[in-house]
Amino acid sequence: MKKVVLVTGGTSGIGRAICNVLSNEGHAVFAGGRSVESGESSEGYESIQMNVNEDASVKSAIDWIIGKEGKIDVLVNNAGIGMAGAIEDSSISEIQEIFNTNVAGMIRACQATLPHMRSKKSGLIINISSVGGLMGLPYRGIYCASKSAVETITESLSQEIMQFGIKTVIIEPGDFKTNINKNRFVSEKALQSEYRSDFERIYQIINDEVAQGEDPALIGHLVSKIMSKRNPRMRYNVGNIKSKFALSTKRVLRDRWFEKLMMHHYKMKKNS
Repeated sequence: MKKVVLVTGGTSGIGRAICNVLSNEGHAVFAGGRSVESGESSEGYESIQMNVNEDASVKSAIDWIIGKEGKIDVLVNNAGIGMAGAIEDSSISEIQEIFNTNVAGMIRACQATLPHMRSKKSGLIINISSVGGLMGLPYRGIYCASKSAVETITESLSQEIMQFGIKTVIIEPGDFKTNINKNRFVSEKALQSEYRSDFERIYQIINDEVAQGEDPALIGHLVSKIMSKRNPRMRYNVGNIKSKFALSTKRVLRDRWFEKLMMHHYKMKKNS
């Protein structure tokens, strides 16, 4: 059954992969992006100009789709930016930028879409989180915190909107081959701080893990599978064996033991 789908951050990476899979299946797909023109057709789906950091831009994009299709069946909140750097080195303005995109941007899209879904008494919201939303990773604390917020906000949202026939789902990707290495935001102080040598070494590990990650088309197919389910689960973890092992281990180990495991993985020193 053809559905109308909006994917924020749909012009590259995971978002683009989702758009490709769903459009190939015959759905009416709209890929939100800051640097595109609304109505442009590409690869079987349409682009929609949408900056999730701006209220007016989000509302305009939603209204444009509603005006053309009369509804939005599925909202995939994928727009987001990565950040790397020590917590101590992260400025408040940098933190606000990450949260404005990864958290407030998601909320803006939900708030603009929900009135239309409520009027139809149906809808599906899929929020793209991260394995990092379930654990603190060194030099990615701000990013992890933003994705942790996505997790808990989605849980609350689910309980609130279930009465209107609207379902919510969280997808938690591990490492995937995307352009996040190129676009990841690095704290301005990262290369002039006491953490520099440790940060540079671990940052290379982070980049290597992404470069060796999974094909983002897997997430596109997962979204399709979720859309076909009458009662999807709340959470879907998708990634390689390493990320799945980390999650399962975190559930059973004591916090300090898991912390030691993570520090061993990243070859971090502990001053005893």
